[in-house]
Amino acid sequence: MKKDIYRVFSSNMIKMVVTFLSAFIVPMVLSVVSYGYLKSYQFYASYIGITHLGFCDGIYLFYGGKNERSLSKKDISVQWSSLLLYEVVIATIFILFGILGKNLIVICVGATIVPNVIFTFYSYIFQAVGDFTNYTLIINIYSVINMLINLILVLLKVRDYRIYMILYVFIETVPFFVGTYLFAKKDWVTFTKFNPKIFKKFIKAGILLMIGNFAYSIFIGIDKWFIKFTLPIKDFSMFSFASQMLTVVNMFITPIAMTLYSNISKRQDHYFEIQIKKVLVCILMVIPLTIYALEFVIYNFMTRYIQAISITSILLITQIFLSLNVAVFVNLYKAYKKQKEYFIRLMASLIVAIVIDIIIVFIKPNTMSFAFSTMISCFIWLLLNLKYFPYMQPEKKEKVYVFGLLLIYLLTLYVDNIFFKLVIYLLSYLLMTKQLMSEQWKYFTKYVKRYL
Repeated sequence: MKKDIYRVFSSNMIKMVVTFLSAFIVPMVLSVVSYGYLKSYQFYASYIGITHLGFCDGIYLFYGGKNERSLSKKDISVQWSSLLLYEVVIATIFILFGILGKNLIVICVGATIVPNVIFTFYSYIFQAVGDFTNYTLIINIYSVINMLINLILVLLKVRDYRIYMILYVFIETVPFFVGTYLFAKKDWVTFTKFNPKIFKKFIKAGILLMIGNFAYSIFIGIDKWFIKFTLPIKDFSMFSFASQMLTVVNMFITPIAMTLYSNISKRQDHYFEIQIKKVLVCILMVIPLTIYALEFVIYNFMTRYIQAISITSILLITQIFLSLNVAVFVNLYKAYKKQKEYFIRLMASLIVAIVIDIIIVFIKPNTMSFAFSTMISCFIWLLLNLKYFPYMQPEKKEKVYVFGLLLIYLLTLYVDNIFFKLVIYLLSYLLMTKQLMSEQWKYFTKYVKRYL
């Protein structure tokens, strides 16, 4: 498991650096409004996953924990062909709709559908059987192409967001072609015809999880939907920029979340799950240190986005709660085949978020209020998950550790000097981790000494 986490971590480190650099250099060239339109395309494209109706989720659940040698080449080829033909039809409808409406954003979203969904199919099988070597290879190639194209556009000082959008569609096709090549090497992509029985089978198996994932996408993006339709494009741009800054958090969480499902499915060991959660908590509480670095960069090089600093400060706390939910509890629901319970608790949290956002709209809509709304709903979701898995309830020391560090982090927001902020939080983190999370502290120090 450690090798898998390290492999995915390294790959996501590269991807994060590319995304992080793009998040800074692209806004330096584009105007705030143009950046808002570009992020609109990426925001809409993030919901493409709903088009497969749970087929990929059914595949993920079906192959979870299986040995790659036991996989049937013929079955995977039929599954791949059925999904590909279906998605081509859906993409064609979107593209035609965009052409008729003369909407380039819709056209680009349509052109992204097939490569996006088919790559999801590839990645889910690789993750389910534990083949993280091929998975990370695809991500690394994607990251390199992404970086090169963004650098070329920025160096040429291209200021038309439409050019970025069209080339981003090309970037999204890279994992599709690489994944197809890797599948072809395993004889997994022999083209057959559309099989309605196979299609229905996996939709039935994964529809609930897909609805849950779609609800999750709505849940984490509900603030953006309200901002998109109640505030000017500049506010959407500012909020999107703040959200983009948190890609560094995903760099740490994604490797753990991806590798946990397979391991939890095989072990189903409560002690293992508790220890993973505690280690993750310690990792997450390091993340606030990134805010101070972001502040320095924005204040010195991107003054037009100073407003995004306060938004990012709130979204970071949201990300801590969200990461615990996604990396630990969502995997627990999947591993123990509790999709229905997962969906119920997620929907309850989503309803809370929508109600709060509607209230904000009627009182006084602004980006900070919507950010607070998302933080509250993420925390409620965490409480509901803890209630369903009572053995995962944090001990008193763990509660003091988390809320104590969050309080210190919030207090540092009122300190003007960035260096002092960093020192105060870093010393607090080291002291509280050693005293309140002693087992994890010993594990980390032992691990560090081994590699020094």
